[in-house]
Amino acid sequence: MNDFDNLTSKAKFVLFRVVEVLALTVAILMLLYLLLGEASGDYITSVAVNVSLLISAVTPEALAAVALGIALYSYFQKK
Repeated sequence: MNDFDNLTSKAKFVLFRVVEVLALTVAILMLLYLLLGEASGDYITSVAVNVSLLISAVTPEALAAVALGIALYSYFQKK
């Protein structure tokens, strides 16, 4: 069981690092789009369009549900 715990903790660490790198990549691409505008290229423009579509699709109810989930997770971690 200890080997499985080590494997899952290593996998969790690697996955978090991958997510951090990808989020940083999207943030850099959005910054490039903000600086260069439509002249930034097709790929960067498509990333900006997809991010704006994602932001417009997220409703206040979804944000409240995520906040409630984070609050419950935090509450149960303290116990």
